[in-house]
Amino acid sequence: MNSKEAIQNYLFAERVKTNLITVSQMIPVLCELKGAEKTGAKRMLKILIGSINQDLIIAYNKSKKAEFLEASGILENSENMIDNEDFDDFSLAVGKAMTKATTPAQQAWQVLSENEFV
Repeated sequence: MNSKEAIQNYLFAERVKTNLITVSQMIPVLCELKGAEKTGAKRMLKILIGSINQDLIIAYNKSKKAEFLEASGILENSENMIDNEDFDDFSLAVGKAMTKATTPAQQAWQVLSENEFV
C-alpha cells in the first residue's frame, strides 16, 4: 500500500468508526423510548446504518479491503435486529463492524508511520 492509499484507507476507516460510535451511543437512548418516539428513532437509526453501509461499500470499492465488505455484511443483517428490538445483538453487531473497520485503519497507520506522516 502506498502513502496515498494509506491516507485514503485511514480516512474511510475513521469515518466509519466515528459513525459507528455514534450509533453505539444511540442504542441505550433508543431502549428507553416508547411508542411513536421509538418508532421514529428506529427509522432514523436504520437510515444512519444505511448511510454507514454505503460508506463501507465505497471504501471497499476504492480500497478492495475485505474488512470493509465484511463490516457492510454485518450491518446489512442488523436491520432485522432493530425492527425486532434485539438491541443486545445489534450492539454486538455494531462492535463487530467497528472491529472490521479498525483493521484497515491499523494497516494504513503502519504505512503512514513508516513514511513519517504521523
